[in-house]
Amino acid sequence: MGNEQTNKSITAICWRFVHYLSAALQQEEREAVLGDFAESGQNGSEALRDLLGLLARRQVTVWKDGRLWLTLASVVLPLGLLLSVISQTMVGEARVYTWMYANNWDWALTKSAGFWYVLGEVATQVAINSLMLACWSWSTGFLLGCLSTRLLPTTRVTFLLLIGIFQIANAPQRVIHLWMYLYGLPGLTSSIDTNAPVTGIAFYRVIFPYIVLCTLVALPAVWGARQGKVGSKVSPKLRPVLIIAATITILTMLPQIPGFGLLLGSSGRQWLWDNRHAMRMLLFLTCWPMLYLVATGFRRYRQNAASG
Repeated sequence: MGNEQTNKSITAICWRFVHYLSAALQQEEREAVLGDFAESGQNGSEALRDLLGLLARRQVTVWKDGRLWLTLASVVLPLGLLLSVISQTMVGEARVYTWMYANNWDWALTKSAGFWYVLGEVATQVAINSLMLACWSWSTGFLLGCLSTRLLPTTRVTFLLLIGIFQIANAPQRVIHLWMYLYGLPGLTSSIDTNAPVTGIAFYRVIFPYIVLCTLVALPAVWGARQGKVGSKVSPKLRPVLIIAATITILTMLPQIPGFGLLLGSSGRQWLWDNRHAMRMLLFLTCWPMLYLVATGFRRYRQNAASG
């Protein structure tokens, strides 16, 4: 009796894995595979074994596709590194303010109007930076989803692995140092930690960067990839517009890289300064994912209302 109950539990767990892992297949293929499993009368472990074999064969085929390597080299790798650099830059600012208010809160200061004024400014700036980072990540995922639906599962997993590896290896700061060294720019001083009271706390040094990376980079990118997969099926006239919007949004990340202005030279910096108001307006395009989500949500609402 006990063995029978154990076998049933194992079978149920295997079937859960089958349904979960089968999501990596195309919708039509997924339905066909699950239908074959149901008709053949296989138990959970047999179905899981066959599904893993099928997924392995699919991955071998995908990794032999030259388009995958082109996508990884031209989109996934550079954009993953770019988002990691911006994320690390934002973490450096956000954790200082978080430490300053969360770890050094003084109720006596709340009686001062100046305290609330500064707190409001800080909270607004951190919120705007967080929103922009999330929108950049969403646009990156959206672009990946639009490029190739068949390659999406592999590119999505590779992107998530890369940003995790970049964070562990501290790749963003190393790349910035190398970048400045190659162009003969003054490097960043690494011998003195100006935020030692903050980074001395393990939470802000180790955990906080991963919280930002997961909530403002990884999750929005996955969400954007799903929306991009749906967006790839829209009308041929609208699809290029969405891809261009995502591309322009991604390009607005470049000025956020430390030292980017120095690389432009004096004429480039002067041009940016002369057109600073236009550049600020351009940053509003970063928030286009919010408009896209509102528009698609409203369209689904109208469709449901019409069908209901």
